[in-house]
Amino acid sequence: MLINKLRIIFILILFNIGLLRTQSISLSGEIFEYATYYVNSFDFSTGATSVQIFRYELSSNQYPVSLKVRFKTTILSPALGITNEQTIIEIETDPFLLQAPLVLDNRDLSSEATVIFDMDTPPNQVDLDGNIIEILEPTQVDAILQSVMTTGQIADGEYSFEVIILSEDDQVLASDSKTFLVQSPVSVTLESPGGALSDTLDNMVYTTFPIFQWFSQPCGGCNTFIRVAQFNSQIHSSLEEAIEDQRVLPFDQSEYWYPIDNLNSYQYPPSDAYPLEEGNIYCWQIMMTVPTTSGEEQMPSSISAFMINESGGNSNNSSNMNTLLLALEQVLGQNQYDALFGSGNELQDFFPTGQIEINGVGVDESSLNYLFNQINSDTYQIQSIIVE
Repeated sequence: MLINKLRIIFILILFNIGLLRTQSISLSGEIFEYATYYVNSFDFSTGATSVQIFRYELSSNQYPVSLKVRFKTTILSPALGITNEQTIIEIETDPFLLQAPLVLDNRDLSSEATVIFDMDTPPNQVDLDGNIIEILEPTQVDAILQSVMTTGQIADGEYSFEVIILSEDDQVLASDSKTFLVQSPVSVTLESPGGALSDTLDNMVYTTFPIFQWFSQPCGGCNTFIRVAQFNSQIHSSLEEAIEDQRVLPFDQSEYWYPIDNLNSYQYPPSDAYPLEEGNIYCWQIMMTVPTTSGEEQMPSSISAFMINESGGNSNNSSNMNTLLLALEQVLGQNQYDALFGSGNELQDFFPTGQIEINGVGVDESSLNYLFNQINSDTYQIQSIIVE
């Protein structure tokens, strides 16, 4: 009799092990990245979040199945004195019965009971009862709150998010995690060409395809835009008025900004824009859009002005220098340029004929300027220079 009972128990154990081996839980979706996380998006008392951080479809190859969901957020922020990874919030649901695929959203998880519905027909009710496992210490919460009193956003640092699907006996069935480096975006600073409107004679450009350069901190999920407009002193009283008026870039006047790659330089394009004309004053501006937990924010730069040099003019000491030589000087750097074109060197008194070839193929000035722009943005690297 005892042997028979042992056999039955052994068979049940094997049966349960077989179920675990054949049980397959699928977690398809993603954890969303933001450039800035705002403190009002988190409730430190309940573990609730008001902004979407993750969204998954949870499914199984067998139904029904009893599962638990654990969500954990950690922080590493030297700016706050948190030099070791600390848990911001870790919350786990009570076991619930999954009877059909279910859309899982972090906004449904908290220490308060939440009712959601699966994707069955008709849908089944799923009760999510969360329990806080760990939460940031009150002193560290105070440090975070104090750091955001002026900006409202969480301090710079590394933020990790982890979603784990567990069985009733805490076996990990599926998981996903991501770590994001959160840095408060700095303002966009224009570098060249141009400057103040009063200094346009000192900010002369010797090509109608200028290379715009600026500084901005790298930003995950950000987008960059540019706009250029002509300044006419008879019409405009300021650069702000000019750039809000008719733009030369973008060409389409229903568009206020022109989207570009997330680099720190951009060459004026030969298409999608009005041609720049010699003798005119132009102004330009860069804008970045930053994704935050409170929505997309715009971060525009200041506005700079420059003048296109008139051929044969004598506006400054460099006005007689060929446009291509100026571009070469910018690409090579002053020391390398002087080593080639300076007094007593191989290319002293060299003056381009206007006939340009790249790899044996004739090109125009705009194509060469595009190549220079790729070098300036570090997309291309100069390996060596040979003078023939």
